[in-house]
Amino acid sequence: MKTSKLIKLVAVLLIITMPFATYAQREQKKGILKEKIESQKIAYITNKLALTSAEAQQFWPVYNEFSDKNDELLKAFRKNNIEDRDVNVETITDKEALDMADDQIIQAQKILDLRKKYHAEFKKVLPAKKLLKLYQAERDFKKYLLKEIKERRQEKKMR
Repeated sequence: MKTSKLIKLVAVLLIITMPFATYAQREQKKGILKEKIESQKIAYITNKLALTSAEAQQFWPVYNEFSDKNDELLKAFRKNNIEDRDVNVETITDKEALDMADDQIIQAQKILDLRKKYHAEFKKVLPAKKLLKLYQAERDFKKYLLKEIKERRQEKKMR
């Protein structure tokens, strides 16, 4: 009888902990995917800019700092927008609506301010043409990623 209770207890514990293990695996896969995308982005930008070793040594610490801060701001911006989508605009007060709209503009301005600040920093470490190529490479890499995502979704639908 004790063995039966022990087996039931172990089974219950396994059932309870399974979602956590699945969640952990998903988070681990997200982390691996993010690292893979980042390494592809670095390779793409490096290739497009044709950085000298001296330029690369100065550029990448500045770019990585910018990228980290930009990611934080974009995450906050997306979070605010997701929360705003859940709001029924017809049922909130004018003040609440105005506050939400103002928050979106403030978040967008923070992103622009960061880009302006790092534009000045990039000008210190990159020649003008390579700076312009950086912005083109970032835009082109985003297009490439979106195309890849779209193609993968289509492949999944076909399976």
